[in-house]
Amino acid sequence: MRDTSPTIYKQKLGEALVKARETADVQREEAARTLRCSVSKIRTIEKGEVSIRSSELRDLLDLYGVGGDERADIEHLADIARQRRPRTPWGGAVPDRLRRFFDLEETATAIHAYSPWLLQGLAQTEQYARAVIGTNPDLASEDIDRLVQARLARQARLSSERPPAIRWVIDEHVLRMPVGGREVMRGQLAHLAAIGRKGVGELRVIPTEIGAHAGCGIPFLVLTDNDGKRAIYVETLTDGRFVDDAERVERYENAMREMTAVALSHEDSLSLVDTVLSRL
Repeated sequence: MRDTSPTIYKQKLGEALVKARETADVQREEAARTLRCSVSKIRTIEKGEVSIRSSELRDLLDLYGVGGDERADIEHLADIARQRRPRTPWGGAVPDRLRRFFDLEETATAIHAYSPWLLQGLAQTEQYARAVIGTNPDLASEDIDRLVQARLARQARLSSERPPAIRWVIDEHVLRMPVGGREVMRGQLAHLAAIGRKGVGELRVIPTEIGAHAGCGIPFLVLTDNDGKRAIYVETLTDGRFVDDAERVERYENAMREMTAVALSHEDSLSLVDTVLSRL
């Protein structure tokens, strides 16, 4: 979604290189000698402030004794961090305040989303997304078009070589809310059932009869990165905010676990989707 590589890829690469260097008990001075550069450059690489050439990365990974899957993961991060992305007709419609979220979503290895009112963006069809985005009276029609295309572009990662493990936890009435009308909902529910049965993501529906539960009707996502670090993103009317401190992160994680525990199984959730769809 950006014209250049997201900063977050460089940051993740830097974090991975710090971890590898410290595991190998190598000082920055030795790394600098290996690359024939200054210690300052090693610091900037580790902070994610600059890119690193393939040959430099190879020399550092050799020095740190990194191999196997760990090496492949780091090299993959470096490849993405060096890429430039082509301009898109919808890129300008994405507000800067949301780019951190999009970057984290795109690099997450696991995404657990709780949605009390609407299906989460990665599960939406084009028509459903258009109906949701179109409720914003401040958007011109061309902006709606661009934001819909941006949402669909985000979904491409679900069919990529390294898709995230995704779980959608929703309240039952989300399946019954007539977003966009009957035909839009028929298409949306059919899509949801199809991707669920293809293993794209896990669907967990909380039955209405459960009543009040740990989520309290607040939409949020738990985003887990390659190192197991979790970030919480809480959605609001205009965008959202991140929860960073450990105690509050744990509270959201506990809420997600409690909601998942009372939700229907994936198979029973898909059966419920079928039932609702058959009555439309």
